[in-house]
Formats: sequence, C-alpha cells, structure tokens
Amino acid sequence: MFGLGKKPFDPERFDDAWTRYVRAISAKHPAFTAYFAAGAPAADIDAAGRVIGNALPDALRHLLLKHAGSLDGRQVLPGWELFSPARIVDEWKIWEELRRDEFVPDGLDCAPEGPIKGDEWWRLGWIPFCGDGGGNHLCLDMDPARGGKAGQVISMWHDDATRALIARSLTEFIEIIARDAENGLLAWDEEWGGVTAPTDAPPEA
Repeated sequence: MFGLGKKPFDPERFDDAWTRYVRAISAKHPAFTAYFAAGAPAADIDAAGRVIGNALPDALRHLLLKHAGSLDGRQVLPGWELFSPARIVDEWKIWEELRRDEFVPDGLDCAPEGPIKGDEWWRLGWIPFCGDGGGNHLCLDMDPARGGKAGQVISMWHDDATRALIARSLTEFIEIIARDAENGLLAWDEEWGGVTAPTDAPPEA
C-alpha cells in the first residue's frame, strides 16, 4: 500500500481551515454552503478505497464525511468541482484504463515540478479528488518521489505533461485557499458557476 510513514492527520487543523474558507466565500455569497452534498457514509468511502487499491487518505476521508462532493457540478474549490467517493472511483478507473492501454505501452512520461515521479503520465497512486469538467484534476499523490510526502496535492492536466506540487497535504491546500479567500483573491462568480482563482488554466507550454 502507498503512503506509509506519513504524519498523523490533525482534524482540528483541517476543520479550522475549512471553516475559514467557507466563511470567507459565504461572506459575499451566502448561498455557498448549499452547494455542498451531504456527507458520505463511511462504508462508501471504504469501498472507494478498496476499488482503487489504496485507502483514501485521512484528510480526504474527513472531508468526504463532511461533504460527498459538490452539487450540480459547481466548482466549490477554486476552479474545481469536489468529487464524491463514487466519482473519485469513476475518474480513477478512466485513468487506470488509459494507463494500461495507452500510457504505459506508449512509454508516456510527465514533467514534474517538485517531488513527483516523472516516469509515467499518470500513476496508480494518484487519487483525483476534484476536477474542472475538462479532464483535468487535482490529485492526492500517494506515491511521491524522494523528498515528497504521501498525500501531497498535485496538478494533473490531461493534455499537458506538467505535474506541479500544489501543497504538501490536503490540509495545507485548504489553508492556502482559505487565506486567499480571506484576502479577497477568491470569490464566487455566478457566471462561472464556481469559485474563481488566478490559476484556473493549465500552465502555458
């Protein structure tokens, strides 16, 4: 199993960051909290982990127990729709099939920016927990390169080889977007249908 040796998850730290993020976005868009699905049953989260062969990390499990994704494809994270356990499995299966049938046979690799393994286009230990609706994701990397941390958040573009380190953990990612929201760098955009961020688009080649 991937991800051995990681530090214990701190739910209080996560909850503090999550509350700050939701509060900051809701301050100017009170309907924001209605865009989250109810929490997933623990059995559904466990089942998702069994399918992908890697128990979902504690931080992601904690988030899914709060909210099993976002409703109607709304991008409740900056530029990203939050996935339910079933959606995580569906997206992971798509990438697993592509890896088996195309990526590995064709010898495709990627361009890591940070402690990310670059010998494959997509790895079995990358868990897509959100997406932009166009085949791009943020993933929890449970199989990092030396110097990385299991559970680190990385970008995954379907048509760009760049794989960038976004945060050292899901908790750190939520802390980053909470700070940005509090500083006015993030806000709900009704036309966009989600929270906007400066990095909604993949990096230029």
